[in-house]
Amino acid sequence: MTSIIALASFGANASQINSGGVTWDPDFDNGFESDYISTGVFKQYYVAGTARDGIAVGDKISDFSLVTLNDTLEGFGFLQTFNGQSISEYCVTCEVLTFTFTDFKLDSLTGAGAPVFTGGSAAIYANVGGLPTSYASASDDLLWLELDAVVNPLAGDGAGSTIDVDGTPVGGLNANAYFDVVGGAAASNFDTDGELFGSDFAYSATRNAGQDTGGFIINGNSIPEPTSLAIFGLGLLGLAGAARRKA
Repeated sequence: MTSIIALASFGANASQINSGGVTWDPDFDNGFESDYISTGVFKQYYVAGTARDGIAVGDKISDFSLVTLNDTLEGFGFLQTFNGQSISEYCVTCEVLTFTFTDFKLDSLTGAGAPVFTGGSAAIYANVGGLPTSYASASDDLLWLELDAVVNPLAGDGAGSTIDVDGTPVGGLNANAYFDVVGGAAASNFDTDGELFGSDFAYSATRNAGQDTGGFIINGNSIPEPTSLAIFGLGLLGLAGAARRKA
């Protein structure tokens, strides 16, 4: 009986799940303690928060030497891999998972010139329109995950920031952020509070100096649909009942 239960458990853990048109293995071994990892690319710019010479409020700024306090960081991209799968493998009814981030306000600078941000949110969409070319085209399909940025109290020389940045707005940088899942079609699969500061996702990004594009990695934990867990639990109860009857 023990071997049967073990076999049933293995089968449940090894099966792909599908949520919102995306499929993946919720027990993927990515070399970390977590079981979810995605990689992708992004394009970023700032949105002007104040008017100044030749720049109106709301203008997009790609020349980062023109960025000032109260401008907000924004951008878009897409997920190239999802738990070891390529786009064509993880998308069942979509064409690609797109990624957006917005409303990260440049609040101050550290003594070393690193930006300190307040606010911010991100989202992942099951996109049917192909690779995104703008924020609008990256955010016009099924909202797959809605994410709120979590304040890292250790960032910004201890002032707290929603992005912990090693670098400057103009130069190259490495950045880390944490996100809470607050909505979306696949929210129940990722709302685990398993990362630092009670967050659901750890996000790391790099960008070279003089470029407005870069790459990112997202880590977290994923769980099967509650219905799948319930069915598996009922199966175990049935096996346990059979064992009692034999006894």
